[in-house]
Amino acid sequence: MPSLDSTVKYGFNTSEKPHITPSIQHPIEISTEFDRNEWDNLAGSAVNGTLFHRHRFLDYHPDGRWEHHHLAFYRKGNLVAIFPACVRMEDGVRTLVSHQGASYGGLAWSPKLQYHHLEEMVRLLTGYAQKNGFKRIKLTPPPVIYGEYPEQPLEFSLYRGGWKVIRTELTQAVRLDFDENLLLDSFVNKTRTAVRKAVANDLHYRQIINPTQAEFDRFWEILVENRAGLGVVPTHNRAEIERLHQLVPEALMMAAIEHEGRMIAVIWNFVCTPTTVLEFYMAHQNPYQTMRPVPLLTYHTMLWAKRAGYRWLDFGISSIWSEPTWGLLTFKENFGSRHFLRQTWQIEL
Repeated sequence: MPSLDSTVKYGFNTSEKPHITPSIQHPIEISTEFDRNEWDNLAGSAVNGTLFHRHRFLDYHPDGRWEHHHLAFYRKGNLVAIFPACVRMEDGVRTLVSHQGASYGGLAWSPKLQYHHLEEMVRLLTGYAQKNGFKRIKLTPPPVIYGEYPEQPLEFSLYRGGWKVIRTELTQAVRLDFDENLLLDSFVNKTRTAVRKAVANDLHYRQIINPTQAEFDRFWEILVENRAGLGVVPTHNRAEIERLHQLVPEALMMAAIEHEGRMIAVIWNFVCTPTTVLEFYMAHQNPYQTMRPVPLLTYHTMLWAKRAGYRWLDFGISSIWSEPTWGLLTFKENFGSRHFLRQTWQIEL
């Protein structure tokens, strides 16, 4: 069989290594000045944009917690990309972090831009940070399931720009294209049995619309008790949870499993993009664990997310500094979850 000369594929000579990116007729400019509403509107439609890029979300942090240093990118006078960030001292190094107060960050850009614009913005970001006294930049972009399409141009442009991955975690998500009538049968046998046992134990699922003070209090009570048993504390305090429901109610979903009218297990979900929901908190009370409320709550959350039109339900990370939490990992696999990377990128300047 004749060999294929790879240098003449696609009608051009691929042996030539380009030394510059395509010429840019209208260069992009970077600025700390922006309109908050315009920023949030772009976050809603941008490539890689998530709930965590929006000011309305970041506003839940009290004044003074972070030294914000948000950056906006303009082309021909129009906002085309955003970079939510804050200033931190890490190991004595002044670092620009996108964003310490959010699960995901990094550049989010207009879908009208092309790949070479992304490389230009990465170079602009690096140059801006150097000129303004930063010695390091760090960001954690959302996993591929958060986008309209599974693509990773940002990661490639970061790699080309000299950035390195400093942390890799495993996140697990379930795809929501299932047949509702077959969902329960798709679980492993012990999980199917657990859901049926919960129903037999007269446990009931309820989505909590516009939580009352009493419901916030009960949610918080269960969450704190559960996390204390794990030796940790919740990421948010009681006031911040309620504050977020005031700021972005359309992006939050709270639900519970009840027994004899009393909440015994709770879940708190973030609608991060038009395609993806993130399960942020799941908690239950230990005395009720044998009644199997958590599998029932997970089952109904999957149904809710599918019926709402989302494509993925992200169960969150199942590792800590790349060490799997095996029990948690297996529990999520029992619901048919798939495995994706949550990576943190960094560059030393």
